[in-house]
Amino acid sequence: MLNIHDRALLQGDNLPSLRALPDESVHLIATDPPFNTGRQVRANSNRPAAEAEFKDRWSWEQDIDPEWPTFLSGACPAAMSVVEASKAAHGNDMGAFLCFMAVRLIEMRRVLKNDGSIYVHCDPTSGHYVKQLMDAVFGAGHFQNEIIWSYGLGGSSPRRFSRKHDTILFYTKTDHYTFNKPQTPATSHRLRGRMKGTTDVWSIPSVNNMAYERTGYPTQKPVALYERIIAASSSPGDVVLDPFCGSGTTLVAAERLGRRWIGMDTWDGAYDTLRGRLEREAGGSAALPPIQCI
Repeated sequence: MLNIHDRALLQGDNLPSLRALPDESVHLIATDPPFNTGRQVRANSNRPAAEAEFKDRWSWEQDIDPEWPTFLSGACPAAMSVVEASKAAHGNDMGAFLCFMAVRLIEMRRVLKNDGSIYVHCDPTSGHYVKQLMDAVFGAGHFQNEIIWSYGLGGSSPRRFSRKHDTILFYTKTDHYTFNKPQTPATSHRLRGRMKGTTDVWSIPSVNNMAYERTGYPTQKPVALYERIIAASSSPGDVVLDPFCGSGTTLVAAERLGRRWIGMDTWDGAYDTLRGRLEREAGGSAALPPIQCI
């Protein structure tokens, strides 16, 4: 078992890292996992994360460990039913993606404290399946909100309405959980006045090409978005976990709000990118410890 008291970045596959965390050791999980877009996601930038890329294509034959379906059938049969239903309704690629997510969501639930919460970022590709999966793992009664992040960008189409929002699913582990009245955190002063909505529809600008926080990471989300999540569902000193931390947005937001944090990612540039962001965006106050590899 890992014994992490403060800040840590764990390099590599997040499943063994999650399994190494103690039970009930995390107050909040806020994460932006793959979406099953069916493509290779690459950066297109001269910023520090210009070389970042990851595969968001899924195959039952190539990406699924034979142990996972067996594990799911025993640990959470309802989750395995969602996986099988998605294969029938959509195809093996969706089933593979959801199987990948399911074994990790089970570990995320285990490491959450009983008053903890989880926010999972989705898009229309698979968000409706992920919600079913989270109903199975966390219980439908612990679903709290489907948050709409309206970012305002996106092209127009002659065949459909423009797609200009993502979805964030908010679940809790039990009926007793931390929740603070949402408000714009003081650390988001650069975006104050441009952030609208304190219900379940949040209008927050995406990270544009000229943004101070932009790293070039292909799926980078704005710090203001994750500050709002962290401020609402944790307290100063709490541990925030992001198992798919990418360019480190969740971790930067946690640092700025006085939370401890754990990040996990397979990208080998995550450490240097995060270290640079903490120096630039968190006042240089954070001394990032050496990467712990599992």
